[in-house]
Amino acid sequence: MMTSVLAVICAAGLLAGCKNEGNTVNNAAGETAGHTVAQMLDMRGFYTGFTGLPGDYTMMDAAARGYVVKHNLEVVAGGAVWDRFVKASAQGLDNGIRLAAFYDNEEGISSSYSDLFFQDGKYCIFESANESGEPAPFSYLLTLRGKSGNPSRDTTVTLLTNDSTLTFDKYMTALYSSNTEVIKSVLPNQLISFQLD
Repeated sequence: MMTSVLAVICAAGLLAGCKNEGNTVNNAAGETAGHTVAQMLDMRGFYTGFTGLPGDYTMMDAAARGYVVKHNLEVVAGGAVWDRFVKASAQGLDNGIRLAAFYDNEEGISSSYSDLFFQDGKYCIFESANESGEPAPFSYLLTLRGKSGNPSRDTTVTLLTNDSTLTFDKYMTALYSSNTEVIKSVLPNQLISFQLD
């Protein structure tokens, strides 16, 4: 009898410990593009979605896989995938996409990947450069528009935040400020893209 109770307790503990492993979201945006991004955590709670990701992807490879592709923060491919993600999350549908970022540098082009999810009413983003731990959830995905630079150009900033009232001017002021209080006034946030139009 005691052995049976112990076996049931062990099985329940094992199942509870694995509840996040393989946890996936409905990925309407990625599935339409022919690529599915799943929010998968191992038994320790670490994100495993980047396991096996080739290190030699080009921008064209990433676009062909249905990723949203950014070059130096500007979206250059996958705009329709992004639009489907935004629409699905605005409707409260759990979903996720992969962002592939390519940056020009002295050695040529470097890349990094982010998996952005909307799940249970919150946004979270996992970065390929930091696969450990659970990211902080955000309540809002905002697209802010305004003018910046010299000469002044139309600019679009897309970010995750918990402040639905955040404005373009407030964000840009904090971005270029050296005042700690001004910077803290827009935190926490996570920049997704910065596009000069």
